Amino acid sequence: MSSSNLSKAIDQGVTMEPPSSTEEAGHSSDSELGSDSEDDTPPQPENVKRKVLDNLNFSQFMRDHQENIYASRLTSATRDQDMSMLRLAQEAESEKIISSPREYQTELFERAKQKNIIAVLDTGTGKTLIAALLLRHILEQELEDRHAGKPHRISFFLVDKVALVFQQYEVLRANLDHPVQRFHGDLGGATLSHDFWKERLEGSMVIVCTAEILLSCLHHSFVHMEQINLLVFDEAHHTKKNHPYARIIKDFYAPFEKEGRRCPRILGMTASPVDSKTDVTTAAAKLEGLLHCDIVTVADDSVFTKSSMSKPVEDILEYNVPPAPFETPLWQKLHQLIGHNEVFTRLLAYSRDSTAELGRWCADRVWKMCLTEQEAQTMEARTEMRFMSGKVDLPIAELDAERAAVREAYDIVVDHVLPEPKHDMFHLSSKVQALIGALREHLDSEQNKCIIFVEQRLTAMLLADLLQQPTMNLPTIKVGALLGASKTSTAKAGMSLRDQFVTMHRFRNGDLNCILATSVGEEGIDIPDCNIIIRFDLCKTVIQYIQSRGRARRKDSKFFHMVESANHGQLQSIFDNEDSETRLREFYNTLSEDRLLAGRDFNIDYFLSKEKSYRTYIVPSTRAKLTYKMSLSILANFVSTLPRPIDVVYTADYIMRQIGRDFECEVILPDNSPIKGAIGRRAASKQIAKCSAAFEMCLQLKKKKYLDDHLQSTFMKKLPSMRNAQLAISSKKRAEYTMRTKPGAWDSRGMPTRLFLTVLKMSIPEVLDRPSRPLAILTRQPLPQLAKFPLFFSHQRSSDVECVPLQYAIDVSPAEVELVDYFTLKVFDDVFSKEYRSNCEQMAYFLAPLIQARSFDFASVTHDTRALIDWDCLYELQRAARCLEWENQPDEFFENKFILDPHDGSRKFYTVGRRDDLKPTDMEPPGVPKTQASRRALRNTPTDIWNYSISLWAKARAKLTVRLDLPVVEAEFILIRQNLLDELEKPPDMDRKCFLVFQTLKFSPLPVDIVAMAYNLPAIIYRIETSLIVQDACKSLSLDIHPDLALEAMTKDSDNTEEHAEEQINVQRGMGKNYERLEFLGDSFLKMSTTIALFARIPEGNEFQYHVDRMLLICNKNLFNNALELKLEESIRSKGFNRRIWYPDGLELLRGKKNTSILGKKGVGKGLHSLADKSIADVCEALIGASYLTSNERDDFDLAIQAVTKFVNHKNHTMMAYGDYYAEYQIPEWQSAESTAVQRVLADQIEERLGYKFTYPRLLRSAFMHPSYGTMYERIPNYQRLEFLGDSLLDMICVDFLFHRYPSADPQWLTEHKMAMVSNQFLGCLCVSLGFQTHMLSMAGGLQKEIAEYVAAIEAAQAAAEEEAESANLGRASYARNFWVEVQKPPKALPDIVESYVGAVFVDSGFDYGEVRRFFEAHVQPYFEDMHIYDTFANRHPVTFLANTLQVRFGCADWRLLVQEVAEADGAALVGRQNVLCGVMIHGRVREHATAASGRYAKVAAAKKIMGALQAMSVDEFKRAFECRCSPEEARESDPLAHATAV
Repeated sequence: MSSSNLSKAIDQGVTMEPPSSTEEAGHSSDSELGSDSEDDTPPQPENVKRKVLDNLNFSQFMRDHQENIYASRLTSATRDQDMSMLRLAQEAESEKIISSPREYQTELFERAKQKNIIAVLDTGTGKTLIAALLLRHILEQELEDRHAGKPHRISFFLVDKVALVFQQYEVLRANLDHPVQRFHGDLGGATLSHDFWKERLEGSMVIVCTAEILLSCLHHSFVHMEQINLLVFDEAHHTKKNHPYARIIKDFYAPFEKEGRRCPRILGMTASPVDSKTDVTTAAAKLEGLLHCDIVTVADDSVFTKSSMSKPVEDILEYNVPPAPFETPLWQKLHQLIGHNEVFTRLLAYSRDSTAELGRWCADRVWKMCLTEQEAQTMEARTEMRFMSGKVDLPIAELDAERAAVREAYDIVVDHVLPEPKHDMFHLSSKVQALIGALREHLDSEQNKCIIFVEQRLTAMLLADLLQQPTMNLPTIKVGALLGASKTSTAKAGMSLRDQFVTMHRFRNGDLNCILATSVGEEGIDIPDCNIIIRFDLCKTVIQYIQSRGRARRKDSKFFHMVESANHGQLQSIFDNEDSETRLREFYNTLSEDRLLAGRDFNIDYFLSKEKSYRTYIVPSTRAKLTYKMSLSILANFVSTLPRPIDVVYTADYIMRQIGRDFECEVILPDNSPIKGAIGRRAASKQIAKCSAAFEMCLQLKKKKYLDDHLQSTFMKKLPSMRNAQLAISSKKRAEYTMRTKPGAWDSRGMPTRLFLTVLKMSIPEVLDRPSRPLAILTRQPLPQLAKFPLFFSHQRSSDVECVPLQYAIDVSPAEVELVDYFTLKVFDDVFSKEYRSNCEQMAYFLAPLIQARSFDFASVTHDTRALIDWDCLYELQRAARCLEWENQPDEFFENKFILDPHDGSRKFYTVGRRDDLKPTDMEPPGVPKTQASRRALRNTPTDIWNYSISLWAKARAKLTVRLDLPVVEAEFILIRQNLLDELEKPPDMDRKCFLVFQTLKFSPLPVDIVAMAYNLPAIIYRIETSLIVQDACKSLSLDIHPDLALEAMTKDSDNTEEHAEEQINVQRGMGKNYERLEFLGDSFLKMSTTIALFARIPEGNEFQYHVDRMLLICNKNLFNNALELKLEESIRSKGFNRRIWYPDGLELLRGKKNTSILGKKGVGKGLHSLADKSIADVCEALIGASYLTSNERDDFDLAIQAVTKFVNHKNHTMMAYGDYYAEYQIPEWQSAESTAVQRVLADQIEERLGYKFTYPRLLRSAFMHPSYGTMYERIPNYQRLEFLGDSLLDMICVDFLFHRYPSADPQWLTEHKMAMVSNQFLGCLCVSLGFQTHMLSMAGGLQKEIAEYVAAIEAAQAAAEEEAESANLGRASYARNFWVEVQKPPKALPDIVESYVGAVFVDSGFDYGEVRRFFEAHVQPYFEDMHIYDTFANRHPVTFLANTLQVRFGCADWRLLVQEVAEADGAALVGRQNVLCGVMIHGRVREHATAASGRYAKVAAAKKIMGALQAMSVDEFKRAFECRCSPEEARESDPLAHATAV
């Protein structure tokens, strides 16, 4: 169907049928003033039409592009997957022992535990990790020794540069849970004190300092060698001659060792054991001898190829042979003035040499940079010092002349006009031009970062300045300089330590993308990863070559040497460095096996033949055979099938440790593996130990059916059944279900002998504008307690309706039943124009007037409820005529009566009194109220009182005789509001005063105070019936939920209630609160309760299996299916109030308008309603939320737990009370085992800091054990299980906080702001504030530095926030708690350990949720006392950002995100492959699209893609490109989130 045809169809579908005119006069039911029919369908809004068209166009786009979408999704994934499988299989077959970075690091760690070693590894390959692991190991031994009463000892981490003190200190402080201090020579004489060091040694466990500090302390006997347990030498190749490293060993360690005393362990770290052109073997032997260590390294550096630590591609940048140095005119002038002054000798020489090396412009520019006013004064002072030193014997006049010359030189430099540099040989050297050309060609400012290494500081400064000159045309290159620290007074001599760190921080954050660095950037100081290195000045030593090359760590890295054309000497120097590195590798290969981490096993079959425990496994069904050797290949193939990001290759990691003469190996698989690790049997060789671990892992995979009977991975086939997409259900898929319209309480029929009374009263009856009295509803069964609910009246007034059920029944006779039956039918007839045949046995309920006023305490009546009923009124009404006779009555009769119009049921009046001053032929006042029917009837008739009082049509009216003797009565027209439950319904504002004569009008015998209350009955009865239906459902579920919460949980007030941020369609007004907020709460409790159940029931489960099992429990599909089994869909309230269907069913209608909807229109009376599958599942979650709130009133979770058990209907959650969870939990042996001193100290530290005392310290240790840290060391599992548990606990406590703190916030707002509370960004900040990161055990390469960088950033952000508060006179403690939102994202491990800690506290306390609440209130809630400061954080979500950009910036109201699943070719979605398409529709066309594994991530991806194009557009460009003609008013009225939601 075309768009135009569809539009026509939409218009035709909503065309209203003309009102029937077959009946001129008759008994019509009440209707709203001015409305033809209550059931008329309103016109379809334009935006709904637009949405339908967009869905049609999106579906067409899917059909047109499905083949391309499917092909693009498969091509890259298949290619990458096949390649990784081949590579991993080849590596497994080549029998390598060390196959990943983690393996060589842990292997080096194990070696370092056994003996002194020098770890020789390339820059960036994780030497600091090894040092951190060894430090933690030594410190844990130290704690055990102290516990045993041995003397205290301390560890020293020694560095060669002051800058490295700060860097390594930050890394260790952020990663060790023991006191760390730092010292360096710049601190002055404060460190040269015995008392100072005595205090430091007692209060610290690790000291980071320059080697000179420790050497001085040893000489002064402030520190003794026996007080040291570990010496770490960073950049250990400096250990030679009289370097402090060498002196510490020679003068103190060596003599101590000769005495046979307990020596500290030594760890040296370097990228190369040699740093000069010496014989490799000799230099290495000297280094080993000096440090009393053995060199240990990796012979085959191919282990780095699987990580980001890959070697760059090397290339040559040639430049022309430079001319001989020459003298510029400026140089000549300056030389003539100050050439004989030795203070300027170096600067003059540099300027002259620069003419050849850098070019004329740089040679002159150096004077502008170095001879500033401040520097000129410094030069004068140095000149004077030279005179005063006595080195020259000249008269004082000469000194004055020299100083004058310096000032004159400064003036010449200031006056010299330096032209703008041009890219030509006159201004710049060929070498500089080649550098600029390389930057233009290779440096993509958006993706790349570059370091240019130079030899001299002035060169770095000049080139950095040059590259920023506008004429160089490099606007996207952001340049900085990194120079060595200065010890001189001149500002141009170098950089301060702080400036170095600022430069590195800016480089890391992307504020700089190109750095000019001297040798300070080569060694030690950690520079963030870059991918382009240019050696402007060539390396002079092999260690320079290795270290500078190591700065390029990304896989696409390039390393350039700048070489003079045809300069064979320079080329030879490059070849020499490469040759030296080759000789180093060859030297490493000559090392003994215990000093070499070999990449290959020489003869694995030989070792297997010697191994007595060599095992095999044969699959019975296929005879497939698993052997030790084959297990490596099978496991590698399995890992290759795991889903992964593009350009990432997963491997199995093997951790080896030596136990006596045997080896034990643990294999660790990637985080997304269903099984994370396995430990093999001990073996006599590392080769067999590795095979044993692989074999054990394969057995576990086979047992769990992740390997099939042919020993091939089933992961790709198995996971789709577990995926969220397969377990999810659609909010679009709808079906028609039976809907209960009447409660079970009405099912009891027959002649009653006893009735139960429920009082119906208004809490504020004054809103009715006239006296009223309570009524009673009499039922055969007692009604339950019903919640109050509001009715809304004109002028924004409202009153609650109170339903007070009385427990004692009334015994009634048949005559009394007839009385209340007559009264009930009289109310239906007179008030609502419906005459029913009397049938007491079929009447569902009866109505009765009460004697007592609203203020009476009806609940206090405990026995004589009969006395509450106004029996006299009932008898009087039964005896009275159908209508009161008015003729010949006194004037008082006409006051306060209820008037009926038998010909127009919508016309009802209250009389005020007789008006003798008026006659029937007088004109009615203008604006007199008229109904729709009376407008038609009174068309073309005089507007006098008589005609207004007659509602007959023209033909019938003509038959009447006008009686001029009729009395005129002033009256008030009764305006009937269609829906008193709808606060938004506004009755017309009119004067209801009118005048009547009674030729056709009738006086009802019903007292006005009864009528006033009776008019509220439709809304009251509707709400009572709705509440009773819902309570019937809860009763069938055995859930005693609070009535108002039960009704809220089962109320669906629009067709798409579940789409929180979408525009609501077919809204049902006046239904009260819908289920959205309760669903938000229940969803979180469902997640938490099922998580606790799985944790308790499956203590040995892994995180992956937990996720899968939980998904099976909580998925919408499971909830939906169970809801249908429970027939829950029948009781969901999806239809709003309708004045036609509130009457009792089963009665015969004699007069009045029939409810034609019963015959099928919309399915209302028929008892049918259309529900989306997801709506039914959402109601289950809402009922859980309602149960949770009801339980909270009882101070327990039991009712909510019963609701979860009912709706998940699964063997893994059968709990009925909160205590059942812990009753299921069997404390594992590892948790209750005897704890070590280290574990007890950790528990003591946590108790001191957070106030919680752990009963099981090993449980706390588990909470801080990173997955990379093998379980074989302490036989404690990693934190992932506890993290899984803690995540759900934190989610629940945060949701509960937001739900109660913001009772009117909608689910969209709640969800977005919950994201801030549970975000990794916040939890990372919280982790640092609690100091958790210092306790974490990890073997993940690079993680320590990432943590240190994050800790520094978050602490700086908090300090800045505190200073800002202080400057505003608020006090530092009043700082803004959202300081963390702009800080870089933390390493994932930090938020993980916060969640795992919460899980550990929960388990240790015996599943005491109160401990979780105390943790939240003490440590989380203070950040979120004002949630509105996080509005910006919520808006940064890509989808929200897109919404605001389109509406606010571009003023577009016609856009939306549409999502649809993409069918796979074989009908099943593969793991890691994208199968949901999101399209960005703007003005009816798909402008951008993206695919992902779920709708949420597809929206994020599509939003990011189109934002890339929109950000560069102006408003005019947007309007033209997308043909947008939306008016500002349309944009303002459009809700930005009505088009798309991120949740």
